Amino acid sequence: MHFGDSIFIFLLALVLFGPKKLPEIGRQVGKLLAEFRRASNEFKMQIDEELRAMENEERQKQLEKAAAQTTAANGLPAETEKTPAIMPPSSGVTVTAESPYVNMPKSEIASEYLEALEKEEQAKQAAAMNGRDSEPTQESEQAPIHHG
Repeated sequence: MHFGDSIFIFLLALVLFGPKKLPEIGRQVGKLLAEFRRASNEFKMQIDEELRAMENEERQKQLEKAAAQTTAANGLPAETEKTPAIMPPSSGVTVTAESPYVNMPKSEIASEYLEALEKEEQAKQAAAMNGRDSEPTQESEQAPIHHG
C-alpha cells in the first residue's frame, strides 16, 4: 500500500464518518487489531508447543528403540525400568582405586601435577606442625578498635 493510497482512505473515512467520530473508530480498529495479534500469537505458541511435544515423543521412541537394540545385541535382558545401566569396561581390565601414576617414572609425569602434589604435601605438613606445636590462644581474632 502506497502513501497516496493511505491518504485517499483517510480522506474517504473523514468524509463518511466525520471528524467527531473518526478518532473513536480509530481506537476501535486499534483494539481489534491488538486482539487479533494476541490471538494469532497464542495460536502460534500452541502450535509450536504441540510440535515440540511431538518431537520429544518421537525422540523418546527412537531412544527406547536404540536401547532395546543395544541390550539385544549385548545379550543382556531388557530392563523394565528406565534407569541407566553401568556397563563393565570393554577392555576386561579390573578397575582399581589406585592412581594411574603409581608405577610411572616421575620423568613422564607432568611437572604441574608433581608441583601440585608437593604443595599439597607441604600444606598437610604445615597444618600438622601448627596443630602439634602451638596451642590455641585466647586472643580475639578481631583487631582492637581505637576510639578517639
